[in-house]
Amino acid sequence: MAEQLFASFILDREQGLEIAIGAESVTEATPITGNIQPLPASVPFLEGIMHLRDAVIPIINLKKRLGLGATTYDQDAKIAVVMLASQRFGLLVDDIREVLRVEESLIIPVQPALQSTDYIISDLITLKDQQRTLEVLDLNRIFGDSSLLVSQSANSKVQTEASRIRTYSRYVIFSADGHEYGIPVENSREITFLTDIDPTFKTDSLEGALQLRGHTIPIMSAGALLNGGKVGESESELSRILVMSAGSLIFGMVIDEILEILTVVNEDILLMPARSEQSVVGIYEPEPDRNIMLLDVENLIATQVEHLKSMARINTDVDEDEKAAVAKARHLITENCYLIFSIGKNFALELRDIQEIIERELLMSIPAVRGFDSAVFNLRGQIIPVIDLRQFYGYPQQKNVGNNFKLIICRDGKQVIGLQVDSITTIYKQEQYYPTPSLNAQLQPKRDTLDRLIEFIGEKQITEHVLVVNTHNLINNHLRSDISSPNQTLKDEEIEFIEESFTNIEIRG
Repeated sequence: MAEQLFASFILDREQGLEIAIGAESVTEATPITGNIQPLPASVPFLEGIMHLRDAVIPIINLKKRLGLGATTYDQDAKIAVVMLASQRFGLLVDDIREVLRVEESLIIPVQPALQSTDYIISDLITLKDQQRTLEVLDLNRIFGDSSLLVSQSANSKVQTEASRIRTYSRYVIFSADGHEYGIPVENSREITFLTDIDPTFKTDSLEGALQLRGHTIPIMSAGALLNGGKVGESESELSRILVMSAGSLIFGMVIDEILEILTVVNEDILLMPARSEQSVVGIYEPEPDRNIMLLDVENLIATQVEHLKSMARINTDVDEDEKAAVAKARHLITENCYLIFSIGKNFALELRDIQEIIERELLMSIPAVRGFDSAVFNLRGQIIPVIDLRQFYGYPQQKNVGNNFKLIICRDGKQVIGLQVDSITTIYKQEQYYPTPSLNAQLQPKRDTLDRLIEFIGEKQITEHVLVVNTHNLINNHLRSDISSPNQTLKDEEIEFIEESFTNIEIRG
């Protein structure tokens, strides 16, 4: 009778849970060698990565993958090293049991009706003479979809040829939660102090926001990005904010300490097992027993990017349907939050009405039209009216300012408008608002757009009453009907003609 060879392991001593893996897939079983370093932005059941002689292998927490109640391991835990898609992975187990031959008659398939679609136990082995039952692990189902794993064997020849050439990269090295990390110099913007953080918008993953030269920069905690959300050690006098960029997105992260700027030999980087969108490109060992995880910043924040963009109010040029555009306009915490802006004095807008903020864009003047709504703007193919709030509320125009203004893009249903303002002050959370008691003669004609106010405590801790602009009433009661219909678009040649005409007028002026 045919037999199969299996390696068996104790997965959970307390529950007496024993698993079996086809012996042909197991390359070795070993104690834990060194520390298991957490891998940022990884799947929940990935415990981290570990050095195994000349390689770096991912370590999978099988207790988490199987959904067991207790998911921790003792210091004497072992690792079963297995091959999958021409790569090595380590499986955490409580202990190593034995290698055994099993007759095929003793291997019983588990009925599919008894398992969820995420199952990874395919068969049971019952050894009646020993009163033992082993659960057979299907390695191909550990990751749900093993087709996502990229085989490295196809690239071995290319890697061999490339290794003859030495190339270099520069990384900013920092420490966080007891580990060292590096990001490419190209992604590093600057370093600043923790005292600059505004904690108004602090959440589980956000430390708050930083006002940096007129920009709102969201600040992440290192635990949220690098350590699976775990809270690290308390901040010290060496802690800093590392401001980074990923494409057009600028964000910051609280780190323990900036260590150095290091030139790295690319060929000496221990590469991670290839998979799509990995946040750690490899491990660099500049000296014995010093391991630095080199990060891919774009992939590191991939799961957080929409939240970060929403808080930073950064615009993208991607076409979106109506529902997605409205969702993008929402702030992380829109309830009771306001954007404070200036048109000679401070005013406010509810964040839930704001889609995005655009800087210094070219406006198109409507011929033979004067007044606060005499310009339009091409927003990714949609022509939207622009309201000059200084003129709308009767404040004198600034002289010699050119295009030094901000456009706040607001939405009321399907209607989109741009509000031209002098500058953005801050984002501010205020639980209470008050009805506007009275307005001066200058603002009386627009009183329907200023029906409430909030108390705003500014940078110098001075409290002022700030009027909140009601965008719904502004759009529906004051915007000219001939430019207030939603979703207006112009043909490319019309846009080009208007922009060329506007440019010529500016040159002549």
